[in-house]
Amino acid sequence: MKKSTVRAALLAAVSLGMFIACQEKPSETKQSVAEDTMIAGTLNIQVDSTIEPIVEDVLAVFQSVYPRAVVTQVNRNEADIVKALLTDAASVAVLSRKLTEGEEAHFAKVGIKPRVTAFATDALAFVASKAAKDSIISVDDIYKILRGEEPSSAKQLVFDNANSSTVSYLMMKAGVDKIPLKNVYSLKNTAEVLTFVDKNTTAIGVIGVNWLVQTPTELVQSVEKIQVLGVNTVKKGTAGNEYQKPSQSNIAAGSYPFTRTLYLLNYQGKQALGMGFANYLSAPEGQRIVLKSGLVPVNIPPREIEITK
Repeated sequence: MKKSTVRAALLAAVSLGMFIACQEKPSETKQSVAEDTMIAGTLNIQVDSTIEPIVEDVLAVFQSVYPRAVVTQVNRNEADIVKALLTDAASVAVLSRKLTEGEEAHFAKVGIKPRVTAFATDALAFVASKAAKDSIISVDDIYKILRGEEPSSAKQLVFDNANSSTVSYLMMKAGVDKIPLKNVYSLKNTAEVLTFVDKNTTAIGVIGVNWLVQTPTELVQSVEKIQVLGVNTVKKGTAGNEYQKPSQSNIAAGSYPFTRTLYLLNYQGKQALGMGFANYLSAPEGQRIVLKSGLVPVNIPPREIEITK
């Protein structure tokens, strides 16, 4: 666990008395791990790979507070996660979107009412080699590449996976339903995107900003070799040629054009560990970890200031 997570864990352990009191009944303290409750049992959570680090951090603290909760994080692309949900191979997932009405119909047929918890806002980051000529990119150029048109300068978009949420999100924004045959490439994961971009000055990688603000130790050197591009803002009342980077303040202010809400989707259909983790994510303790991570929590946790004479 990274140092920031350790600090978050200490903070959560000190301030979590009320949360535990609300969730844990005396009778539950005698239950074994095998019995599924909101704070104990076993659970596999399918997690969108583009937001892997933040879930990993919150989950680590959650399990340190509730040691009888055995949760396995399974990192996959968006398409595979949705398929797992619709085939009942998974019941809890973290995605950057809700399921569509058509996808939800599957659960309506079997009488399962979803519990959807929004817990953070993140953004897509556009990264390039430090040797690249440009340090900015326009929204118009991004859309032109996705539409198969020629951008204002030679550029290529590189994604972490063909079935990634970053691909589906930008295709929706650009109004296209098919990936063009030129200037758009997909690799296997975020690490490969960073390596490819470092070695190709015309390539622009598209990754979840979470990987930049909570960089795993093994990717620190790769991140140090690339630069984050500024993107022109589309917020009303601001100059059209003003370029913003996906900082926490810009995401919160809405001045960065490519932001996403993160959701925990629970289709267990009962009060179990998935609901317990969702409660923790949306509680002040979980939201405080999101805030420290560099993303924007849905509910800004209160800060208590003690004034002494």
